[in-house]
Amino acid sequence: MKRSPALVAAAALALALAGCAGAPGAPAPESTAASVSLRLDIVGPTDGSGGPKAVRPTAMPAPTAVPPVPPSGPVAAAVSGQWGGATEGSPVLWFSDTGGFNGNDGCNSLAGSWVVEGARIELKDTIMTLVACLGMDTWLSSAAAVRVKGDTLHVTDAAGREIGTLPRLNVGY
Repeated sequence: MKRSPALVAAAALALALAGCAGAPGAPAPESTAASVSLRLDIVGPTDGSGGPKAVRPTAMPAPTAVPPVPPSGPVAAAVSGQWGGATEGSPVLWFSDTGGFNGNDGCNSLAGSWVVEGARIELKDTIMTLVACLGMDTWLSSAAAVRVKGDTLHVTDAAGREIGTLPRLNVGY
């Protein structure tokens, strides 16, 4: 039995929205946000009896992969390696010479890419776990850029305020 792609998408959306609901019979949490209702109308060709009509899929061109250009120059070379992480559970960032970074603040892990912008390094496409860790300072979650000054990595937030520093520690790199 063939299924209409629109019907499959509607079912997937309904399941996803159902997963957002609380337990059955539980009161809805109070919110100051306006309520939103969703209506899904499936419009498509039918076979005359109201069922979906078979539609020949069209070929889609294969995506063209563009290899990333690794950062280069003295600023890029200066940031590559490990920063922090001298003791277990202490904040650490690793910068690869291919333009990727990852790290851990002692509780949450983060990863992304980096590009050189003048004398500083912008952190891009950052993803991070969001585990609640009582008593842990998770300042790395606000990291937006870094700057190398000697053997110290200065970490700044999106507003350009310094939020922390990490010492160079190229253990195992």
